[in-house]
Order: sequence, then C-alpha cells, then structure tokens
Amino acid sequence: MQSNHSNHPLIHSRHVVERLNQARAVLHNSVNLGPQLGFARWSNCDDRTSYLKPEHHTLSVYVSGGYNTKRLQGKQQIAGGAPGKLCLMPAGHESHWQVDGALGFVHLYFSDDDLSRSIEHNWDKNAADLNLRDLTFIDDQAVNSLIQQWLIKLNWQDDGDRLALDQISQLLLGHIAKQYLDKNLPSLAIGGLAPFQLQRCKDYIEAHLADNISLHQLAQLVDLSDYHFARMFKQSSGYSPHQYLSIRRIDYAKQLLGKPTLSLTEIAYHVGFSSQAHFSARFKQLTGFSPKAYRNNERV
Repeated sequence: MQSNHSNHPLIHSRHVVERLNQARAVLHNSVNLGPQLGFARWSNCDDRTSYLKPEHHTLSVYVSGGYNTKRLQGKQQIAGGAPGKLCLMPAGHESHWQVDGALGFVHLYFSDDDLSRSIEHNWDKNAADLNLRDLTFIDDQAVNSLIQQWLIKLNWQDDGDRLALDQISQLLLGHIAKQYLDKNLPSLAIGGLAPFQLQRCKDYIEAHLADNISLHQLAQLVDLSDYHFARMFKQSSGYSPHQYLSIRRIDYAKQLLGKPTLSLTEIAYHVGFSSQAHFSARFKQLTGFSPKAYRNNERV
C-alpha cells in the first residue's frame, strides 16, 4: 500500500524524501524510529532526480532492478546499479541521478547524532567531527542480508515488529560506523549478559507480551546501548531479542488456543499482535501450523 508521505514527520525542504516526492518516485512504506531516524521503501522508473545538500545521511540499498541507473558527475556517468548494491550519501552532499527502467530501493535516514550515539556507546570513542564516505554502487553482503532477509519481510506498521526494526537500524548504524568512516575504529570484543541481567530481561518480556516492546526499553533494563544489548542478548540466549519475543508470544498463544472461548482475534491481541492476519502468519512460520489447525489438532 502506498503511504501518504506528505505527512511524514521526517520530511522538510532539505530531506531526501521531499526530493523524491517532487520526482516520480512512489513511497510504498515508511517508519520513524527517532527524530531523524527511519526507513522508507521506494520504487521509481524512468526519472531524473537530484539531492541538494540534505541535512541528514542516507543509506540506499537497491532491492530490485536498477541495472540502468546512473549517477551523474559533470559529464561522467557512474554505472553499476543492481539488486544488492549500496549507495551512501552523507549530509550536505550533492548528487544527480538518472533512472532508466524500473528500480526498487530502501532508504535508511539518520543524523550525525544517531551515528555519534552508536560510536560512543559501542566503542566508547569521541564521535566528534565525523566524516562519512560518499559511496556509489558498492557491494556489502552484511547490509544486503539485513535488508533482504529481515527488513523488507517485516510489517513496519505492526507494533509486534517494532523491536526488530529498532534492532536492524542499530545494527546498520554500527556497521556504517565501523566500515564507512574516515576514522579507524577499534574492533569490538564483547561477551554476553550476566545471568541476572538475562533473567531481568526475560521477566520483563513475560510481563509485557501484549505490549509494544522496543529494543531501547530492554537495553535500559541492564544499562547498555541498544547495539551492545542486542549482541549480548543473542550471545547469552541463542536468539536475537526479536526472535526470543516472537517465540514467547507464540508459546503463550499455544496456551490460549486451548481455551475455546477465546477467538483468534482475541488471542492475537493478548500476545501482542495488532491483527489476526499477522498473528496467524507468524504462528505458522514458527510452528508449521495455522492457529486454527493447531487448535483443532490439540482438541483431537
């Protein structure tokens, strides 16, 4: 479904979204994760557009098409667009683009503050005077995997997937900080959570299965950055925070399916999904059965 991006909170006159809005691009989905932090999914075809000194950084990852897309620099044309290719456009840059044929892409918008917090939390380094590289049509399997295998498969409007969206944004920021700054950052050696920290997080999740739980809420419980917490939780539990939350929600749903007085819509609400359709899809993904089939099988 196409989003109405005229009301998008991230938009202002020097935002990439506004420039695309003035072109032929179509915004299919968007989500805000902070004052200037958010994802958007676009498509475009046979278009010309320019980005003129935006006030934010943009990570662009092609998800379909783009084979005939070129960046124009004076009389030079930089080719090489294709699914999986990455472009990184720093705040204040200028770029001009020629899109021939169809193109589908995802943008991550972020600010200096977002990147600074990632660096200071993850590496305990002074993040002043950041210099983000300007990159066109490069390969980055780590970024492409996060986008293709996780981000575009999530429901961006469902509270049940908010934790995963937060986590992906922090993983991308950490990766950008490590790989695409002019400054060299040290390698991050990190262990897992202490047993009491892990239990505190698990107890919180159990008490709030029906609520919209964010990565930041969980990280605050143990006084860690979002990025640190996500890595340490997985090392200690074997699951990412989002995977663990999904498993616990589905386990609770299995119990509720044993109560014939509860409808599937009521159960979906009780376990933190905003719609029965999303609940049913996630339940089948994790169990191999639809909720209805699982309930009927349990009765037999």
